[in-house]
Amino acid sequence: MRMLLPLFLFALTLAGCQSTSHDRAELVRICADPASRLPTPGNLYYDECQALYPSSPAQLRKYYQQNAPTY
Repeated sequence: MRMLLPLFLFALTLAGCQSTSHDRAELVRICADPASRLPTPGNLYYDECQALYPSSPAQLRKYYQQNAPTY
């Protein structure tokens, strides 16, 4: 048991130190698609893509005008 706790902490630390550059590269690849940068329902990457490629107010206005909800 005494050896198990340090081994568990080492594994937890190793898992927490996984390459963030790999995650960022994958996010850049996903956000390269302009559809991933649109605020559509179900878009899981919108906030992250906005952090990488912020939309201008004109782009957001154009998107909302084209996709306005109809009541």
